[in-house]
Parts: sequence; structure tokens; C-alpha cells
Amino acid sequence: MLKAEKKRTGVAAQGGQGKAPSSQRTVAPTEADYDGSLEYRGEAAEKITVLSFFAGGAEYAFPITEAVEAVRLRALTEVPRTPSFIKGIFSHRGEMVSVVDIKERLGIVSAPASQYGARILITLVDDMKTGFLVDRLSGVRDVRLADVRVPAPNECASCETEFVKGVIKSGDRVIRLLSAARLVDLTVF
Repeated sequence: MLKAEKKRTGVAAQGGQGKAPSSQRTVAPTEADYDGSLEYRGEAAEKITVLSFFAGGAEYAFPITEAVEAVRLRALTEVPRTPSFIKGIFSHRGEMVSVVDIKERLGIVSAPASQYGARILITLVDDMKTGFLVDRLSGVRDVRLADVRVPAPNECASCETEFVKGVIKSGDRVIRLLSAARLVDLTVF
């Protein structure tokens, strides 16, 4: 072996036997490391991840476990004899997805979504994909469960209370956490 080769591999000149380089040595975890890892898991368990969006000037969110993806607004095929808040259906990756106008479903009166920022937020509830027409996306964020609370009567319109699971207060922002399952339930009005 060449000298450079011996240095690189960590093999000593004494008969080819030597100690492993320090980067390959293992160190047994300490009790403090173990306790620290448990604390980290505990913090992760106390958080939820949400996908937030705007509809009619207010900010809402779905738990990320319910959100599948967001797609650009596209042409919808109207379906006769459906409630007015169901705007139509479209084919997405070989599946038919019904689209709900979330503002109309929540009873929000405002201008229709603009073509520029509007998105269809696809959720999955009980193996059924449903798209929600939203004005624009806000982003994905981690929220501590301690920051999610029951909404006060003045924080939600009376028509929203059936669909709001909780309210997230983040600084001066109020984000309403919605239940996709309740929004697609046609028996809830």
C-alpha cells in the first residue's frame, strides 16, 4: 500500500492493523440524549400541520391529513339537481372530483373567486375526493394544539359554526380550522 492510501484508509504501517478513524467510532447514548429524544417526540405529538387559505377575506385551514393537493382553477362540468354550492365536477388523475364553492357553503357573500389566484383545494374524506374552490392559498404551517380552541360566538358567523372545528390565534391573525367531513355532508345546512 502507498503511504497516501494508508493515511486515507486509516491503516497503520504496523502490519496493516490500525484503529478506525475517529469519524467511524460509535458513542453510546447517554441518559440525557434519551430524555431529549423523548421531549422532541412529545413536542411533535402536540402539533398539527394545517394548510391555510383565504375565502371572502377571512383565513381558514384544513388539517394536512385531509388535504390532498391544490390545483389551478379549471373548467367544470355542471351537474343538474345538486345544491347551488356544488359548482360541478372535473376529472383529476382519472377520478371524478366534485367542486364545492366554500364561500357559498359557509354563507359568505362576496365577489366570485378571481381566475388568477383561485385554486381548487382537493381533500380526501372517507375515500372520497372533494375539491373546494378557494380565493387563494396561504401556506402550510405547524400549529400547537394548545393554540387551537373552541371558537367564541363573535369569531364565527352563525352559518360557519357547523363547519368550524376550532380557531387558531396566531399573533393578530385568526384562522378558522374547518372540518372537510362536515362541509361535504349534504345533511348539514
